[in-house]
Amino acid sequence: MKSDRKTIQLLFTRSGNVISFLAAPLRRNFVFVLFQFILWIVCVWRQKHYEGEVGIHAAELLVDIYLLCIIFNSLPRNVAKKFKGALYAITYLLAFVEIFLTERFMMLYTPTTLLLLRETTGQETWEFFRAYLRGHALWTTLGMFSAIGLLNYCTFRLSRALGWLTPPKWPLASSVLLLMLLLSIPSWSHEKKEMLHFFEQHSTATAEKVKWQTFFTPGLRLLHSVRMLQLADRDLRKLRLNMRHLDRPRLKNEGEVLPYLVLVIGESYNKYHSELYGYKRHTTPKQRLRAQKGELAIFTNVVSPWNLTSNVFKNMFSTHSIDDEGTWCNGVLFPALFKTAGYSVAFMTNQYPAIKRQSSIDYNGSFFLNDKEMDSLCFDFRNRYIYRYDRVFLHEYRHYVPTDRNLVILHLYGQHQKYDYRFGKKDVYFTMDSLQDRKALRPWMKQMLADYDNATRYNDDVINRIYSLFSAEDAVVIYVSDHGEEVFDRSHTFGRTPADPVTPLVAHYEFEAPMTIWFSHRCAQQHPEMVRRTFDAAHRPFMTDDLPHLLMGMAGIQSPYYRPNRDLLHKDYNSHRPRLLKGVADYDSLLAGTPYERERRNAASHAKHFMKNFYAKD
Repeated sequence: MKSDRKTIQLLFTRSGNVISFLAAPLRRNFVFVLFQFILWIVCVWRQKHYEGEVGIHAAELLVDIYLLCIIFNSLPRNVAKKFKGALYAITYLLAFVEIFLTERFMMLYTPTTLLLLRETTGQETWEFFRAYLRGHALWTTLGMFSAIGLLNYCTFRLSRALGWLTPPKWPLASSVLLLMLLLSIPSWSHEKKEMLHFFEQHSTATAEKVKWQTFFTPGLRLLHSVRMLQLADRDLRKLRLNMRHLDRPRLKNEGEVLPYLVLVIGESYNKYHSELYGYKRHTTPKQRLRAQKGELAIFTNVVSPWNLTSNVFKNMFSTHSIDDEGTWCNGVLFPALFKTAGYSVAFMTNQYPAIKRQSSIDYNGSFFLNDKEMDSLCFDFRNRYIYRYDRVFLHEYRHYVPTDRNLVILHLYGQHQKYDYRFGKKDVYFTMDSLQDRKALRPWMKQMLADYDNATRYNDDVINRIYSLFSAEDAVVIYVSDHGEEVFDRSHTFGRTPADPVTPLVAHYEFEAPMTIWFSHRCAQQHPEMVRRTFDAAHRPFMTDDLPHLLMGMAGIQSPYYRPNRDLLHKDYNSHRPRLLKGVADYDSLLAGTPYERERRNAASHAKHFMKNFYAKD
């Protein structure tokens, strides 16, 4: 027994010695460790809406600091002192600047931030600092960091003078930190792998798959932004070369030109939550009424190439299709073709305006549209402001002065998360209590589902208001969502799934997109053949990466970039093209023989029922 106790005691002693040895870097640099954590906590606190996992990121930060401490201990004392001093200066400066940007502009380090800095001249920088020397944001931030810096210096001097926080003092605290680091390996190791995976990518499309929240400190966000800019610049260089040598398009017949071609791009719209496709709740009463009058063609077999808005935009705006060789930047942007052909092109977006406040994912969705050269080639009018509600956003159209030929692109906030942010209190129609038939759902799930259906009903009113804007004109309005959304339909999940491979469930709810085409009364009289072809094509399979060819066909634009076999309304349209989700998974093969294929067909039957009134006119 005694020998067993001695063995156990020996094991504990040796284990303690090992842990104490491994914890030595933390112990010898405890002031550095402490104040790096304080800096990070201040950044999290001042960011208002921190979107990361605080516990996991705290463990990750400890790993990073621990590795730095090992480096300090392995260097000669003089070199280590200079290295540590440089790191202090860098981390304080990066944190100070980002907190100032947050206080003054609600901005973090993002690619947009760096782009603005890169394009700012020395004179503009000087004027910037002069302008904000009087603002409270700069002085608040300066006061905050002066206090932290002073406390850091005093703690360091006291620790040296009194022997605090240096070996062999406080061995327990450093050992506990090390044990916490080891025990948390399963939590933070995946985040580290994701971070390393990001820096291995060679395109914005693949790099964006790594969540920007993975980069949880000012320094990491700066590195992430630099890399995203490098990748975006690579794509832009290729796109610019194509756009600078556009083959000039022309119009087929001036007499048949559409004065108003309107493209409305929605957001996160699950079509199975629309009455037009058979949903039991009254989420689209105004569009349903339009359809019953024979004004609205409802497309029943439309899918998106991606379930991520930024990638959808690249494929939707480029004449390159996802099953073509190369990438989206091998094509050209269709608004430039319209502008060159004599159309006035207006682009109003409630998500991607050319403003400073953009997250990394917003930047990835808009960098090619907000590039100065692309913007001048593509657009005659842009909005300057964004709004919480799409109904208010529509007021931006008042600032646009139309011409004889107009392409108007409206990009809504739609049903983007958070769903309850998309509508006001007066617009609540569905409540948690109205979902008693969904007994399997928990109360918070029912509330979220009610919020989504309210957002869908609100979106219905917004779309109807757009129709009203153009009701007196010779106008066509095409509505299509960027992608779908999972909202507790066949699973207890909501939102979208970025992971691969794409499953039939994900393909069905997240990649299928609602699409409608509305004709004003005047347009129906002026272009009866176009209306006929549109309703006849309502059940054709379509992918939204071919949208530029549909638009050019409707506008009568002749161009080498226009391909009739990709124009949904053309007699030579290829209904058998592969519809590749994320450029890999064949949508039609995925759904073949599944319950989701049957559900899609049932939705098509409902839509066909609404459209019978158009055919009844004949």
